[in-house]
Amino acid sequence: MATMAATAEQVMQCDRTIFQRDLNVLPYEITHRLAGHPLFQLDKLVELAQRVAARRNPHMSGGDAYFNEGAIEAGTKPNYNRPEEERAAVVELVRKIESAEAWCILKHIEREDGYREVMEAAVCDALSLAGEKGRQLLKKIKWFEAIVFITSPHRVTEYHIDRECSWIFQIRGNKTINLFDRADKDVVPEPELERFYTVDNHASEYKPQFQDRALVYDMTPGTGVHIPVNTPHWLKNGDDVSITLNVNFQFHDSEIANLYKANYYLRRAGFKPAIPGTHPVADRAKALAFTSALAVKRTFKKGDGIVPPEAHAQKARIAALIAAR
Repeated sequence: MATMAATAEQVMQCDRTIFQRDLNVLPYEITHRLAGHPLFQLDKLVELAQRVAARRNPHMSGGDAYFNEGAIEAGTKPNYNRPEEERAAVVELVRKIESAEAWCILKHIEREDGYREVMEAAVCDALSLAGEKGRQLLKKIKWFEAIVFITSPHRVTEYHIDRECSWIFQIRGNKTINLFDRADKDVVPEPELERFYTVDNHASEYKPQFQDRALVYDMTPGTGVHIPVNTPHWLKNGDDVSITLNVNFQFHDSEIANLYKANYYLRRAGFKPAIPGTHPVADRAKALAFTSALAVKRTFKKGDGIVPPEAHAQKARIAALIAAR
């Protein structure tokens, strides 16, 4: 399989001042060198889908390949948690993606040769562009991930928020992304975020009355966008098949997730917890207390969210690559 000439080769370009100022705060545009990359041609992605769908040890307990079919709108709730025996259908959908009216996602493709080098190059670019902030972030990161989205023409990807801090790279086709300010509490109420982190991955609600507040980017091959944690967004594909790479990292739960979980239970108990970021010292104490409680629980019940050994090894390799730049 083809790989990049060197992991140190630059993939992502962005104005350093903007990158550092808005990192994990506001969306911003990037450019990249992945348009036309041989590993992201459809025939190679069919092969990749076969490998990801067939994994015996997927990163997520439900598998690393997902899909859904049929026309949807921005406010549609996703329905892509298919039974394991149906996930192999993602391979056939990738083959016929031009006419399938489908959306396919292959997760943790960095576990595959070639794709791993692409992701590591992009991560090194991001953390190097971030400067001192990148060195601080590296300590807070639980794992890195590369995802590829393969989308039929005109297909909509529903409104949602993500736990990950990410950069998306448009490789083939045109796609419009609508992003909203996560600090806008009309758009993203705190109880909605708390439910998202605690009991419902699909808690975010599209509010069409605020659509005019969206920041809209028209992405073409060679361009992309940074999406901070908790930034609501939805997308609409253009006239061609879309191939999009998402490179992201997820923070340790003690950094963000457990703070929202703690607030969820405090709110249920009748308290009015402060918005995260209002009182940083109290935030840290609250999140660490909840993290300690979860650590005890996880000694008795294992599940998704545990960092696999390969993620530890990859983080160490990325730290070494950055140090060598």
